[in-house]
Amino acid sequence: QMRTTRKVSVWPVGLVGGRRYERPVVENGKVVGWYTGWRADRPFAVDMAGFAVSLQVILSHPKAVFKRRGSQPGMQESDFLKQITTVEELEPKANNCTKVLVWHTRTEKVNLANEPKYHLDTVNIEV
Repeated sequence: QMRTTRKVSVWPVGLVGGRRYERPVVENGKVVGWYTGWRADRPFAVDMAGFAVSLQVILSHPKAVFKRRGSQPGMQESDFLKQITTVEELEPKANNCTKVLVWHTRTEKVNLANEPKYHLDTVNIEV
């Protein structure tokens, strides 16, 4: 699905942020918010594995940089994406962000400390 990215596309990521998954919330084909376990107020509350950028966008924004240093913790994705797009321009993939096709994996026990007991997602996603 990344191949069809025109500008910047997004999708859910499994086993991230202390949750079973995090995802962009999509209404009428547009990203309108974030289902996340950590700092939902971020401009782009998306994991590194949860977006793709077309090469044309990269080439048309030669001053856009992905900061290894200088970003607040967890803000690298937002700091980068703010330079090249807006939330309104995001292209939801994975069946309007209702399917997990990517997992954030580590060789350690999964931490689900931020998995909510209440206020569950409105979409039932299998992880």
